[in-house]
Amino acid sequence: MELARLLTEVADNAAERGECAGDKPLVAPDALDAAPEPRRVRADAVCGLAGLRFPGTQAQARAGKKETVQDGDGPTWSCEVIDHAIYAVTQEPRLLAGIRSSPGFTEQPRTAGLQVSGFDPTHVVADCAGGTPTYFSMEVEQGCTTALEKPGTAGPRELFDNFVDIVGERFGCTAH
Repeated sequence: MELARLLTEVADNAAERGECAGDKPLVAPDALDAAPEPRRVRADAVCGLAGLRFPGTQAQARAGKKETVQDGDGPTWSCEVIDHAIYAVTQEPRLLAGIRSSPGFTEQPRTAGLQVSGFDPTHVVADCAGGTPTYFSMEVEQGCTTALEKPGTAGPRELFDNFVDIVGERFGCTAH
């Protein structure tokens, strides 16, 4: 909690000095959720989501790989399939404002049928659920990169489209 209060104060001070502070300063939370424990990846529900493809070969998926899912009531969801991929999605307005105003943020190829903008094809923002900006991110790690050499392994673009399609439903993002 002390670190959360310190980081909140640092962020408020930086925003003030940069003349980009909002109407109200940020406030540290009263409590923090416990970090999730790694668990075994289920082949039928990667990151706890039916239909989300494993970011690697089926042999790797059956080999007892671990995942850590950050899933709460808030506007942010993330999952790390350890040594394979990190997925994140958020509708947090302050994060989205910063992302959209960053240099290099431009229109990107459609993702899972959605019109998107972002930094590259796997870090994008779509307008979802009645115009709610939603950021989707996927980082591919060594285990997935190694698997790309094997036949039948989905490539990063296919994995990202699958991720946006499956997780997007949860956040009100569906292709029109």
